[in-house]
Amino acid sequence: MTALTLEQEQKAARVDLAAMFRLTAQYGWDDTVWNHITARVPGPDPHFYMHRFGLHYNEVNASNLITVDEAGVVIAGPKDVNTTGFIIHSAVYLNRADCQFVFHTHPRTALAATAFKEIPFLVQDSAMLYGKVGYHDWEGVSLNPDERERIAANLAGKSCLVMRHHGLLTVGATAGECFMNMYYLIRMCEVAIQVSSSSLDTISPSPEIWEEASRQYAAFPPGQYEWPALKRRLDQLDPTYKL
Repeated sequence: MTALTLEQEQKAARVDLAAMFRLTAQYGWDDTVWNHITARVPGPDPHFYMHRFGLHYNEVNASNLITVDEAGVVIAGPKDVNTTGFIIHSAVYLNRADCQFVFHTHPRTALAATAFKEIPFLVQDSAMLYGKVGYHDWEGVSLNPDERERIAANLAGKSCLVMRHHGLLTVGATAGECFMNMYYLIRMCEVAIQVSSSSLDTISPSPEIWEEASRQYAAFPPGQYEWPALKRRLDQLDPTYKL
């Protein structure tokens, strides 16, 4: 396979990021114009793509993404930036070279779980994330640049971060990995809420079983199989995300 040029890599990152926005809206994880999904810009500069603040997720496409530098300065596109998005996402990009995509949202079906001290592992597909979930205590609206150090520390070695009393964050080396990490994290939260509201007694397998299941799931990396299928679905419903 012929290697992509840098321009082609940047276009591919834009298309994948736009696809994440559109899918987020389809799954009902968006919150009008709030929250943020970003992608590291391929190349030597510490820049990342994010959406123009004020756009609904269904309006985002590959060409209307803006480019922001490590200081939060818009270097390409309109100057409308969600400052909290810069603080949260730059915490990852400045500290995790392995992360190319970052997804932060406040999903209404799962948000209540961010108030739990810890979200329990209760069902099989939660094992996909066993040992990969970190926690970050709420510090108010994320406007303080110093919070980046604590976000990065709490995410170290993890692919998911529960931002207590706030929302959820996932990362990935690919758009598909980042998106499916969020898919399974939201499902884990939803199950925890449903089980806790049932008032029924619960049981949980041993840590050894969870660890074994996590190893078994390693054969099915998040996004490897799902992401191409999800993009085909988008192509059928509304391919304008690629524009």
